[in-house]
Amino acid sequence: MFWVDDLFVVLNLGGVILGVDLMPMSTPLGRSQPRYSVVVLDEGKVVSRFENVSKRRLLRLVWTLKPSMVAIDNVYEFASSSSRLLKFLKAFPQDVKVVQVTRVFGGFKPLSMLVRDYGLADGVGKLSPIMAAELSARLASMGVGSEVEYLKNETRILVCRGRRIGEGGMSEDRYERKIRTAVYNASMNIKSILDSHGIEYDIFFNRRGFGVDRCLFIVYSPKDSLRGLVKNMNLGDVQIKVFEESSDRIIFKPLGSPESEDICGKEPLIVGLDPGVITGLAILDMDGRLVHVCSRRNWGRNDIISEVMKFGTPIIVATDVHPPSFFVVKMASIWGARVYELDRSLSVDEKRDLVYRYCKDFNLNLDLNVHERDALASAVKVFYGFKPLFSKADSSVSELGIDVPRKQLRALLIRGYSIKRAIDVLTREVKISTAVESKLEEVELEVEAESSDVVEYLKRKLSIEEEMVRNLKLQRDQLAMEVEKLKSEIDKLNSLINSLNSELNYKIKRDREVASLESRLSELQLAYQSIKSECESLKAKVDSWTKMFLKILRGEIVFLKPIKNLTLDNVRSSIESYNIRRGDVIFISDFNVFDVDSLKKLSSVGCAGIVGFSPPKHVCEAFDDFEIPFIDASSIKLEFFEGYPYVEANLLSNALNSARESLLERSSLKRRERLKKLFDEYRSMRLKELKDFDSTIKY
Repeated sequence: MFWVDDLFVVLNLGGVILGVDLMPMSTPLGRSQPRYSVVVLDEGKVVSRFENVSKRRLLRLVWTLKPSMVAIDNVYEFASSSSRLLKFLKAFPQDVKVVQVTRVFGGFKPLSMLVRDYGLADGVGKLSPIMAAELSARLASMGVGSEVEYLKNETRILVCRGRRIGEGGMSEDRYERKIRTAVYNASMNIKSILDSHGIEYDIFFNRRGFGVDRCLFIVYSPKDSLRGLVKNMNLGDVQIKVFEESSDRIIFKPLGSPESEDICGKEPLIVGLDPGVITGLAILDMDGRLVHVCSRRNWGRNDIISEVMKFGTPIIVATDVHPPSFFVVKMASIWGARVYELDRSLSVDEKRDLVYRYCKDFNLNLDLNVHERDALASAVKVFYGFKPLFSKADSSVSELGIDVPRKQLRALLIRGYSIKRAIDVLTREVKISTAVESKLEEVELEVEAESSDVVEYLKRKLSIEEEMVRNLKLQRDQLAMEVEKLKSEIDKLNSLINSLNSELNYKIKRDREVASLESRLSELQLAYQSIKSECESLKAKVDSWTKMFLKILRGEIVFLKPIKNLTLDNVRSSIESYNIRRGDVIFISDFNVFDVDSLKKLSSVGCAGIVGFSPPKHVCEAFDDFEIPFIDASSIKLEFFEGYPYVEANLLSNALNSARESLLERSSLKRRERLKKLFDEYRSMRLKELKDFDSTIKY
């Protein structure tokens, strides 16, 4: 059905059409099976009527007659929920359309009003189920109503690496290319299989370097349809995973004229798409306001349809490339929308300028990724392209002084209608609705004027009231449908909340890890400072050792070999540790402990001298006894390096010579004194002997 100038044109879709209506006192909500009235319409003629038909018999009729359409005034008379309705619709042959005739103009219109509008009956009262079934079939044959479609289950085929690519030395790049090439070859093999069997799909590549990292096929068929063609496999380098994603989404696609969804119905939308591995989506309303913009990885058609249908019905779909991709054309076909084709692809600068101009015009501050920007630029290009036509249409409406819905007017202009034709369509729809109301008022006035026909008046009024009740019931069913949708939205929102909670937990965990890493960094910085100061200290020591080594090489200093004290154990230990040999000068740090055997050991080794601070007298005498020169440390400017004593070579040499001379003098003096003592003792002994001899002679 559509308007052409002043003519009201009705499409005749022809063929066998089944009209169905629910029997009184029967409901799909009850435990017993619902019963239906069925009318078979063939080329506009009623050929059969059936009553009290069960669901099973209805399915047999559909499979036997293979009608082009099954028409009903409310599809939820088939089932009580979307999931059960979906199950029932899947039992129909694929080429049979299910039509809800009351779903017109994007909303709900009672069957009785449609019958009057299309001249199928005049002044009809309450419709019987068999009459409602026949009228539904006739309306469907005229192209009235919307086809009920369900989004088919998607099957996803993921082709990815079977092995992890890690550090592999010189052959790593070659190994990586081998695996990615294997993934690409497997993907192309699956693509050729799907193409050869005529299976519809979308494909998304994640390319990197020489080959493909992963490839995702979104196949718009059940998993069973791929049996024997593609299956789960692990080929070593390549892994193939096949899994199904179910959908219970039901959509309504208008029959006949496309403007039925634009007039007095859901919000008409401009949709911009940027398909790819990451798909960008932007939605504008007829005033150009941004309704929604987002992007998602590996987005299938069903998910995009569900996302867009939340906000309204698309009437035009745009993309930023010329020609538009098959994906965009297919999405527009599913929505029954027009594809906006560009003369050429938009450049990056053009897309940036479009988004910048749009944000400036609508005072928006958007943070978009590249995919969202491209999708928004496509939608904005459509809006700005039609904006002059919109302005002209608004001026025409103002000049005519009529009241028409602006958004629906713009939707018809986008559909390709002229301004005059669009205004005529909208004003005639208003006239039809006004005519029905006027007719009811006239009936009431006539009844009031004819007081003698009160009973007829009451009957007709009762009929109208019953029709209102029926309409309210249908609205109730429609609201129940909306409740189901809202429940589905609640489930999705709960899923989103769970996802956000997971993301929040991840962020908390990440923040903790960052704090731990910062603490670790502080510890490492402290350790670095400690090591740095230690290195500087060691460097200073190395410099000191270097200077000392040079002095030793030049013979400027002499290191003394240390012995803690003069015990035999310490002396033996030091001789072994410091390799004390003949000609070495020894430094004794403690003279409080003294053992004569230790000096014998040092004398036997050939010690050239001993240096120390103020030894006791008996120790000095022991040095002289063993003829070991002793040098007072205070006389030769004794110094220590890293705990080891050293003196200047010339001072030590002079002091050692002086000590030796003093030792010789003391030794010579002691020998003279011993010799004199021997002489004195000998003389005394001889004198005594002589005295003894003289006394013997006298007697």
